[in-house]
Amino acid sequence: MALLSQDTWLLILCVFGLLVALGSTSGVINDRLWISEPLACALAGVALGPMALGLVHLDPSHSHLDAAILREGARFTLAIAVTGAAVRLPAHWLRRNWRTLAIALGPGMLLMWAAGALVTAAALQLPLILCLLVGAAIAPTDPVLSAPILSGRLAERAVPAELRHAMTAESGINDGLGLPLVMLPILLMRHAPGKAGVDWLVHVVGWEVGGAILSGAAAGWLTAKGMAWTRHRSDADEASLLTVTIALALAVTAGVRLLGADEILAAFVAGAVLSNSHRAAEQEEQHERFSEALARFFDLPIMILFGAVIPWSAWLGLGWRGAAFGLGILLLRRIPAWLLLGRLMPATRSRRSAAFAGWFGPIGAAALFYAMHIQQETGSAALWPAISLAVGASVLAHGASSTPLTHILGRQRR
Repeated sequence: MALLSQDTWLLILCVFGLLVALGSTSGVINDRLWISEPLACALAGVALGPMALGLVHLDPSHSHLDAAILREGARFTLAIAVTGAAVRLPAHWLRRNWRTLAIALGPGMLLMWAAGALVTAAALQLPLILCLLVGAAIAPTDPVLSAPILSGRLAERAVPAELRHAMTAESGINDGLGLPLVMLPILLMRHAPGKAGVDWLVHVVGWEVGGAILSGAAAGWLTAKGMAWTRHRSDADEASLLTVTIALALAVTAGVRLLGADEILAAFVAGAVLSNSHRAAEQEEQHERFSEALARFFDLPIMILFGAVIPWSAWLGLGWRGAAFGLGILLLRRIPAWLLLGRLMPATRSRRSAAFAGWFGPIGAAALFYAMHIQQETGSAALWPAISLAVGASVLAHGASSTPLTHILGRQRR
């Protein structure tokens, strides 16, 4: 008996056939067309789903298996994406720019959480605790959707290097830091405020975040030492950075998951420690090409899966409130915060750079992961339509605007 159905093999064929097409065209979509590769993949998923060809029927809001497929797919996509983002940063960039990151990940992320919750309350009129959950799930920016804006020839020509590095670092770190924001409302739903606060500080912040940082740093350091040892031996071949990074991301994700800590944050920390220990000046171009290959092959399939599982009937049921919610999230979740905080961060001191960074804070795989995490923790799929709608609005708006707005930024720089 076949383990996979015919429809599943058809989905696999379509996914990797599209990746072959994108790889062979080597960035033509991102550089020349008005859509990004993630948007093209999401549209391919829509074509495979029930609204078009009807070849794929997945419903994570009603099927535990489908929810697990989406959750684990998003989990491992994020792990590889954030590790790749860390490796893409220049050596010691995080240490030199810790003030910028402290502002973006502190006040910046809290403002995005609050703005997302307020838009949800105004547009969808959900209870406050559910609004906080939606705001927390969509607060992290997405390294999958950010990759076409921050890597490749067009980004190198048009986007200042410091701005690219700041947005890359933020999108890599805040995916893991979204967990404390998501868990606080969940704990408040389960316990009295006092007990919820203690559990949140001790278990979530102390162990899940602190343990992830320590575990990721240890894994990255050991991997870097192993690569350094082989580099100085005449009888050993030079290790492949691509192979090592993928293996490190998956190993850290599995190991830290078994420990019960924040595996996404641990994967970023491991990649950052590896990058700082391994990188040499002559390897810059190799790292850039490596990150493009990593993003194209491992990050894009989740967008195809998302396109196939879009809850169209639930979106239509939201009516005009859904449209107001999607538009409000795009305009109010991040742009006002970055216009307010931009002058405090060197990479966004100019109004133009702050507006660019404020607009391109996309919502993607991290929100999908946290939506399924919320569903698993609460046993309710009530928030899946709202969170998936925010992802869909971001994929469409940022995917359609990435190429033209990046060209405009490049012309203004010149």
